[in-house]
Amino acid sequence: MSSDLLAPVEAEVPAAPFDDVATERATGPLARNRDFRAFVIAEGISSVGDAVSFTALPLLVLALTGSGFAMGIVGVLQTLPDLVFGLVSGAIADRSNQKRMMVLSDLGRAALTALIPLSVVLHGPTMAVILIVAAPMSTLRSLFLAAYTAAVPAIAGRARLAQANSYFEVVYSTGFIIGPAIAGLLATAIGPGMTPAIDAASFVLAAIGIALIRRPLQAPGNRPETHLVAEIREGVAFIVRTPVLRSSILFWSLTSVVSAGLVTALTVRITRDLALPASALGLVLATFGMGTVVGALWASRIRRGRAWPQILGGNLVRGGALLVVALVASIEVMAALAFVAGIASSLILIAYITVRSAYAPDELLGRVGSTARTLSLGMQPVGMLATGALIDLTSGSTALVAIGLLLTAASVLFAPSRGLRAASLEGA
Repeated sequence: MSSDLLAPVEAEVPAAPFDDVATERATGPLARNRDFRAFVIAEGISSVGDAVSFTALPLLVLALTGSGFAMGIVGVLQTLPDLVFGLVSGAIADRSNQKRMMVLSDLGRAALTALIPLSVVLHGPTMAVILIVAAPMSTLRSLFLAAYTAAVPAIAGRARLAQANSYFEVVYSTGFIIGPAIAGLLATAIGPGMTPAIDAASFVLAAIGIALIRRPLQAPGNRPETHLVAEIREGVAFIVRTPVLRSSILFWSLTSVVSAGLVTALTVRITRDLALPASALGLVLATFGMGTVVGALWASRIRRGRAWPQILGGNLVRGGALLVVALVASIEVMAALAFVAGIASSLILIAYITVRSAYAPDELLGRVGSTARTLSLGMQPVGMLATGALIDLTSGSTALVAIGLLLTAASVLFAPSRGLRAASLEGA
């Protein structure tokens, strides 16, 4: 998403929600919304680079260490800052210039990502570099996502939120079709160490694209000054007393922790358990990306009604597909199942994000999103370490079976949830 994380800006002025031009830009057709197009293009470029690193980094760590547990340690460092800084990021986004946050975060991630291929070129301690940059990159990603969450409704308009989320998912998914294929080929041809350079370049281009957005993305200037801790507490309290948000965020957090080590398990199963080349991993991840595009296009046509069929049903399909992937040896069958899992994953993700944004007021968007990510991403180290340890004790195939069974059980467990079953794509 994803498996699986920013230059000159306009003056810091409020977003003028009652300005006629701003209102038209935020509520008119997305195809004529210049700022939305700029945002989509920028994130599309970034998603290709992310997908390259998403595929190449596990291969690089496995090549350097040969350990599934080491891969889990890197995963922990990539997600732990979400637990530590997630709530703070949301509060900052709700009181700051969100465009500036995104631009500076992308530029910072570009510089840190570039250190990995630079270490390879200079024959430096590449594994140490990966361990050093993983946490700072995740911190910047947390800041970016908090600002992104608050910015999308302002750019697209709440009436088109589900449609906008679907379009973004199409763009991200397309990147994860192209990226893994590129990464697989490059990892086979020149090794996985140099491929993160593509991700670094994509962050720079994305930062430029976001800087071109004309609409000021700024928290309202008339909000009262309060302490950061009080603002964090306000966001958490709102989620706790809103059953739909409470249930949907809890479900997403649980399944995120369970699937945190999915790419690690899949990488080990394909490249070590089955002794297939890195290009085979790229193929499976690319077909998963194709499925997510189809799922996102499907979800773009579902703009109203209950969200639980997409969330619970999609997760049930995803869990079942992983179980079969863990048991078959045919790369063609695994690719086909990855396609199905991709469709299900898009339906789940888009419904969840739409519900989360639809039930949060404008002044709490950043904090609601960051509180949710603090739980879902911040707790992922538990899943990553458990998956890495299980891989070292058994195999990647066994770890995939465990993930598939737990995802299936989560859908069954949450089926009676009144909050989740009441969730509507249109909000309260």
